[in-house]
Amino acid sequence: MDLDLHSCARLLQSFNTHQWIQQGRQLHLFFLKRGVLSSALTIGNRLLQMYIRCGHMTDAHKLFDEMTQRNCFTWNTMIEGYMKSGIKEKSLELFDLMPHKNSFSWNLVVSGFAKAGELEISRALFNKMPMKNGIAWNSMIHGYARNGHPREAVRMFKELSSDPYEESRGDTFVLATVIGACTDLAFLDCGKQIHSRIIIDEVKFDSVLASSLINFYGKSSNMDSASHVLTMMQDPDDFSLSALISGYANCGRMEDARRIFDTKNDPCVVLCNTMIAGYVANDEGNEALVIFNKMRKNGIQQDSSTFASVLSTCSSLGIQEYCRQMHAHAFKFGIIDDLVIASALVDTYAKCRSPNNACKLFRELKVHDTILLNSMITVYSNCGRIKDAKQIFETMQTKSLISWNSMIVGLSQNGCPIEALDVFRKMNKMGLSTDKFSLASVISACASISSLELGEQVFARATVIGLELDQIVSTSLIDLYCKCGFVENGRKLFDQMRKSDEVSWNSMLMGYATNGYGIEALELFNEMRCESVVPTDVTFTGVLSACDHCGLVEEGKKWFYTMKHDYHVDPWD
Repeated sequence: MDLDLHSCARLLQSFNTHQWIQQGRQLHLFFLKRGVLSSALTIGNRLLQMYIRCGHMTDAHKLFDEMTQRNCFTWNTMIEGYMKSGIKEKSLELFDLMPHKNSFSWNLVVSGFAKAGELEISRALFNKMPMKNGIAWNSMIHGYARNGHPREAVRMFKELSSDPYEESRGDTFVLATVIGACTDLAFLDCGKQIHSRIIIDEVKFDSVLASSLINFYGKSSNMDSASHVLTMMQDPDDFSLSALISGYANCGRMEDARRIFDTKNDPCVVLCNTMIAGYVANDEGNEALVIFNKMRKNGIQQDSSTFASVLSTCSSLGIQEYCRQMHAHAFKFGIIDDLVIASALVDTYAKCRSPNNACKLFRELKVHDTILLNSMITVYSNCGRIKDAKQIFETMQTKSLISWNSMIVGLSQNGCPIEALDVFRKMNKMGLSTDKFSLASVISACASISSLELGEQVFARATVIGLELDQIVSTSLIDLYCKCGFVENGRKLFDQMRKSDEVSWNSMLMGYATNGYGIEALELFNEMRCESVVPTDVTFTGVLSACDHCGLVEEGKKWFYTMKHDYHVDPWD
């Protein structure tokens, strides 16, 4: 029976997952018995590809070693296979052994190591290339930009641009990448120069290039230029329109964003998500819900980004009913186990004062990630279930900085100052950073045990990392001074700090009241009102306590009446 090698090759090409490996091996054995492999290089190469696609690199390498004939395609297939399998060292080893390298071979290793973030190796290989091409240049520029080195990406582009014979300097993907780097660095002049070069070289705008330019101008609040870029496109696509809408939203120009959005009779999910996110960022939650309702009415399929933005709106507006609807919708479409959606739902339930629903949802989820677990530490802490919060924290396989900080805040809030200080000590020992919330909580823990010395040491740590002027941290120190009886020190700090809300005022007022400084507390209350700071229930607790300490019964009655009728603070709530 004559073999149809073309049919065999096509058959091998159809074996592309692990489930086909046995059939592939049987065909391999058949070829060996018929002596095909020694004369048909094409079949050998197809077998190599089959083993690699099925995830069997060991079988592929064994076949590679046995092949009596090899060409560039053979070597490149193996190099690419190891690169995609994450065994980059083996890929480089084969590349070094390859007798005749072509441009595809060089591009494989340069781009592979650049994508993996191993930029030193990638750059060394790039420098050795006998002929650099657009793919290699783009791989390096994109590698630097994507791995947090935008400055180096811009520098490489300037090197590329200095070669008048290098055609890849007009590659739209290269240009889009370097413009993105300019956006990250806020290199306005550089970005404008590249735009000018695009116009001079008559580079045709595609979706990626136009979107990157619009995003660049949008981030720098130059919306006239961003809008002009859109007019340069013959047929603007949804991604370019989305970039322009996002730019207007970043500038707070939601009417202009809506004008662009309304030009589409049938907006896609990307445009809808951009509008919703823009409204959310500009505190126009009700408008965000209008867009979302239109999506549902018009049958536009929502994705995880839609859910996250709408749930953020529910959080800010406190709309628990919408949150329940979103929960039911996610369950109906089988996306409740999407961790982005699950985390957003948990967070929204918590912010809508429905921690029981958040806890119930958490118990029903099959998979948890660090972000979700961090949210649950906060949820359990806020509803007094500190044991559950501790259990999550202690059993987490991977703890992020937020995990540690959330646990400190939770322990401090729930009257566990010693444990909060112990977690803080462990963080310091591990060399982890702390944020303003955890530092404030640790200082509050020190106040709970009346340890002024330890609290001042923690504040010194805040000073070292530049948080000494932060209102939250300073307010916690005022509380520490007052609880330790050093009211004058607290007032001195209070007079030095910026006071943007009632929290710091309340802290100082309560400090006066609890230490028997009734007159000073009432004087501070009058200052607070003169500064147009709206008093809260905590404020009036301090005021009434001050009146009690000073025996000012009539004054106390007056403020009790004012609290109820002028500020609508319920004393029994």
